[in-house]
Amino acid sequence: MNGAALAVTGAGAVLPPPDAGDEEWFDHRERLGPRGYKYLPAAAQYLLAAAREAVEDGGRLDGVACDRRGTALALNGGFAELFHTMDRQVAVENGAAALSPATAPYFAVSLLGSRPAAELGLKGFALTLATPRVAALEALEAGSRAVAAGRCDVLLIGAAEHRVPGPLTGGSAPGPPDGQSPDGLEVEQGSVAFVLEPQAAADARGARVHGTVRARSLFVPPGRPLPRDLIAEALERLGAPPALDVHCVLDDSEFSDRIADAVAEATGTGSITTTPAGAGSLAPAVRLVRLLTGPPGARLLVAATREGHAALALVRTGSDTPLPPQKREIHSC
Repeated sequence: MNGAALAVTGAGAVLPPPDAGDEEWFDHRERLGPRGYKYLPAAAQYLLAAAREAVEDGGRLDGVACDRRGTALALNGGFAELFHTMDRQVAVENGAAALSPATAPYFAVSLLGSRPAAELGLKGFALTLATPRVAALEALEAGSRAVAAGRCDVLLIGAAEHRVPGPLTGGSAPGPPDGQSPDGLEVEQGSVAFVLEPQAAADARGARVHGTVRARSLFVPPGRPLPRDLIAEALERLGAPPALDVHCVLDDSEFSDRIADAVAEATGTGSITTTPAGAGSLAPAVRLVRLLTGPPGARLLVAATREGHAALALVRTGSDTPLPPQKREIHSC
């Protein structure tokens, strides 16, 4: 089943300032509250702050019952530093007995969304994807399918990342240069979150709509040729119109080059804007926020990575004219 296009009614972004460097830039006490957040992994703190921003921006999760609110989240190396600290504690220092009970549950990457799920009443379903680079768009696709399948009525999509740690041995082995992952890509920190719902539901409650999005992901095993009609078929399934502006988030791999060439051929456009991919899943999510808050129009967002993953998202903006507010029912959990 393919997910339908969903309306984005709330967007939030928690990202370091451009001049942050290696300085700490996020104060969980200021952004989240004075108590109860200290032992959350940094990526989970960022995600919770971005989710709150998306709700404050107009994404009214409380318009439906808790068991009709779903979430699909993305990260790549967002828990790497936490795992590094745990490994060091167990293997190099005083053993597992000294691990903090507050952080031990996060051995499971799928717990990235546990705190937003608890605070925002996201009880419909919860899914975490950890695919390199394209995970945010895959989360959008998977979440949209869940809405289309009737598993939820409103959806929180989020991507979060944190810095990549140094070597486990504490300096005896060379680590990646500052600001880079082991594979040489720029590290990412922060989070982006969206609240989405069917367009009809957004219209019924008079919501401001940033735009609509629909995503489709692809995978080609390394070394296999790119099927000739793969991109054209994906664009057809997305309902993409001709003459699209194309925005790509790509690494420097041959596979990414082949995806970009195939997209250019299938869309017939000579206008492709390319942003270098980072080490995590944030860059496509950040680009999606910018497309949704940009000028009206239909645009195609493309992400690809050397591992053979690719994802496309059709973004339409221009339907964000506020409608008269209507009385709505608020569900508490």
